[in-house]
Amino acid sequence: MTDQWQESLFGCFDDTKICLCGWCCTPCLFGQNVEQIDGSNCALMGLIYCCLGGCYLCGLFHLPKRRALREKYNLVEEPADILATCCCGPCAICQEARELNKRGGQGGGTRPIQTQPPRR
Repeated sequence: MTDQWQESLFGCFDDTKICLCGWCCTPCLFGQNVEQIDGSNCALMGLIYCCLGGCYLCGLFHLPKRRALREKYNLVEEPADILATCCCGPCAICQEARELNKRGGQGGGTRPIQTQPPRR
């Protein structure tokens, strides 16, 4: 059984901070999302997304990450991932960020903060 998305694809204005980040620096928000989804390097994923955006291929790079998010939270594919990532990429990235925030961003991508032991 699959769950429904808690956030709408076109609900970008529901969270102003995410909306502005998605509008002004979509690759940065994408990198932050994938770091939470599967532990990928935020800066590297954002850079790849940015480079592929110049030739309109960023949607194909985004597609497997959106699928990973859906599988992680057992979400229904609505609308089709290929349509969301290729036709409404920034909206999909904002939706994913809001969904991750609402669900606590927990899962395989989160890493504990490591500190050095005190000096003796």
